[in-house]
Amino acid sequence: MASEGTIQIHRSIGGTGAAFRVAFVPYDDSDEANPAGQRSFQQLQEVRAFLKLLGVGAEFIKDALRQLTAGRSAWVPNVSLSDKAIRSAGFVNMQNMARS
Repeated sequence: MASEGTIQIHRSIGGTGAAFRVAFVPYDDSDEANPAGQRSFQQLQEVRAFLKLLGVGAEFIKDALRQLTAGRSAWVPNVSLSDKAIRSAGFVNMQNMARS
């Protein structure tokens, strides 16, 4: 089963934590956006490789990196990820957490 949503990328300025945080936020019927999970990266190249691993198209990756260069955040809307892709990417599947 696939989940559709938005990939959000935020760049941290300063500090000692990860420079980039990538979250997948599935679409749902509520007004609140709850991420299915988050991954952290130190380098922009790692973000690029991660988006490619998720199956995001080259033009969408290029646009997201352009957004990050211009500011602190980027969004890739209308992404469809399978449950397998979510698990292999290291994102937490909220449906599985609700069952435990």
